[in-house]
Amino acid sequence: MWYRLVMGPLLTVWLLLAGGSWAEELPKAATAPADSTQAVKSSPNRRLGQTLLTGATSIADPLAATEGTVDAVRWMAKRRQVSFHGTPYGITGLPVVYFSPSSGWNYGTRVQISDYNRRPYRYKLTLHSVSSIEGKRNTYVRLKVPHLSGTGFGFELIASNRRDIRARYYGLSNSSQFDKNLVDANHADFIDEDYYHYELKEPRLFVSLLRHLYGPVTVSFDLGLERTDVDQAGDRAYYLDAGTPDGVVDGVTGFVGATMVWDTRDDPTIPRRGVFHEWSYETSRNSLLSLFFEEIDFQRYTFTDARYWPRSLRLNLTHRTIVEALRGAVPLYAYGEIGGSRRFKGIGGSDTLRGFDRQRFTDNVRVMTNTEARYLLGSTVAFKQDLELHGVLFVDTGQVQPGFSEVRLQDFHGTVGWGLRTYWNADFVLRADLGISPEQVYTTVKLHNLF
Repeated sequence: MWYRLVMGPLLTVWLLLAGGSWAEELPKAATAPADSTQAVKSSPNRRLGQTLLTGATSIADPLAATEGTVDAVRWMAKRRQVSFHGTPYGITGLPVVYFSPSSGWNYGTRVQISDYNRRPYRYKLTLHSVSSIEGKRNTYVRLKVPHLSGTGFGFELIASNRRDIRARYYGLSNSSQFDKNLVDANHADFIDEDYYHYELKEPRLFVSLLRHLYGPVTVSFDLGLERTDVDQAGDRAYYLDAGTPDGVVDGVTGFVGATMVWDTRDDPTIPRRGVFHEWSYETSRNSLLSLFFEEIDFQRYTFTDARYWPRSLRLNLTHRTIVEALRGAVPLYAYGEIGGSRRFKGIGGSDTLRGFDRQRFTDNVRVMTNTEARYLLGSTVAFKQDLELHGVLFVDTGQVQPGFSEVRLQDFHGTVGWGLRTYWNADFVLRADLGISPEQVYTTVKLHNLF
C-alpha cells in the first residue's frame, strides 16, 4: 500500500515530463557513426571532449580518439545544465516528501552540484536534509574532489548528523528470532511496540585523503570523529533485556582507516560496465575518553566486489558481493552497519537482503550478495533534462556468523523482488524497490543506486 502511494505520484510526474515518449528512444551506441568524425572535428565541443578524455578516470573499454571524443560529447550532453566562465556544471535536486509507517511523514530536500570540467567530475557537492514529524533526521554535506590538479591527490569531506528513531537489534545469530507477538498490542505476550528498536543519535565528521597510484588503482587514508548516543525507543528494549554483544553501547570515538580501490567502471554514479573492488580497514577507539564512556576498541575489515555486464543497449546485469568481519569490543551501533567508503545499514533493509527488516541479522562475520537485471524501459529529454526509466528484477542473499568457519551455503537467507530506477541527467538517481522474504514484504525509496 505504502509503495503504491509513493510510486504512483512519482511515476506520474516523470511520465508527464516525458510527454509519453519514454519507450521510443534508445541510448546511442558508443561508436560514432561513419559521418560523425568530421562533425566532431569542427565542433566547438571537440576540445571539451579531449579534456574529458584526458581527465583522470578509469574506462573499462578504452575508445579510439575519434570514438572517445564523440562519447565524451554525448556524456557531457546528458549532464551539463549551465556553464559559468566556460565551466560546465550539472545541478540536480528534488524536494523529498514521503510517508513511512516507522517514522510518519518525511520531508526535506537533496541537491547535487557537479563541476564537469573533467571526467567523471572535478568536484561534486551533495546537500541532503530529510526529517520526519516523529523526530527522525538525516542531514549531511559531502564534498568530493577525486583529483587535485597537478598533485595526484584528492579528498572527500563528509559532515553528518543523523537521528534514527527506529534502529534495530534482534540479537547476534544467523537464526535470531523476530517474535511479532511481543510487538503486537493485541497479543497476550505483548511487551512494547518498540521492543526491538532503539534510538541512535550520530553526529560524524569524516575526512579522506585520496591518492591515485596508477591506472584503476586508488588508495585513501581516512580520519573521522563521531559521537553515538543510544537510548530506549520504548518502555522496554530487547538490547537491554538480552544484553549488548560486547557490553558496549555508545560513546565518543575517533577512527582511522585505509582503503584500496580497483575501479574500471565507466561511471561512478550510474555504472554500466566494469569492475569495482574495494579493500577497507578501519579501527575505532575512545581510549582517551574511556573514563566517561564504556571502552570502545574494535576493527572492521570490509571487502566489496561489484561487476557490471551490458548485455544489450537495454539490458544490464550487475552483481555485488560484500564480506565483512568485526573484531574487538564492538559497540551496539557498529553491528547495525556495513563499513567501507560508503557506510549503510545491513544486513536486511533497503541495501542488503531487501525483503527482511532493516538490520535484521548481525554477527561478527557478514557475507551478502545483490544481483540485479536492469532493463531500460525508456528515455527522453524534457525541458532540456535527460531522463531514463529502468525496471529492475533482483535476488539478494546473506548470512551472518561468529566466524568464517561457520559460514555454510545452506545457511544463506534469500529475498527476491523488483523495482524502478529514474535517472536524471545521468547523475541523480531515484530508486524504489519491493522485496519479498519469508518474514515480510519490504518497500523502500532511496536517492541513490544500490551499487
